[in-house]
Amino acid sequence: MGDWQWVNFGRFIAEEHYRLARTLLAAADAILGELSEDAVKSVRELAEEAAARVRQVS
Repeated sequence: MGDWQWVNFGRFIAEEHYRLARTLLAAADAILGELSEDAVKSVRELAEEAAARVRQVS
């Protein structure tokens, strides 16, 4: 496989991940809109904890 084909494949994968992430974030926003304020607060706290752990690993 030529280098240009790997580049195109990499770009395809990156674009697919981006589309999936946008879809996931839109779904998460819709779900948050249905939750009570206490539930939203708890979800945000969990998300902050997860983000902190990801930063530790990175």
